[in-house]
Amino acid sequence: MKKDNKVFKKNRCFIVTPFDPAGFRIRDAISRALREISIEVTGADQMPHGESLIESITQSIESADIIIADLTRQNPNVMYEVGFAHALRKPTLIIVSKEQKKALPSNLMGWLFIVYDPSNLRSLQEHVIRFASEYIVRVRRESDE
Repeated sequence: MKKDNKVFKKNRCFIVTPFDPAGFRIRDAISRALREISIEVTGADQMPHGESLIESITQSIESADIIIADLTRQNPNVMYEVGFAHALRKPTLIIVSKEQKKALPSNLMGWLFIVYDPSNLRSLQEHVIRFASEYIVRVRRESDE
């Protein structure tokens, strides 16, 4: 995409959710929202077969511009992927269902997170679009400086 003789690369988001129907439903809603603003979406469910899953996931996180992670059930695999993204200083949006029973671990409480209603995923999509759009604007502004 060109603008004023600058080339902007396509932005990528890695979505982290558990591998279960609820996780797939959330991932699908987020993916649809991000596609509305032309962000390429990847997730662990899209990893190529035959490769080491963890290697594929870490490479995808490394190449992503932003991370969106559902910590509702505090799944250990999701926590690992969020920790890896944090170590790489990736902009990360944590989402948590309002139905979550446990509090987030204390070392995550300072992070940006959004509480969503599983019965109203359009609201979640609007938050995701806002987060991703703000990231894109910030990156483009920094590239102009």
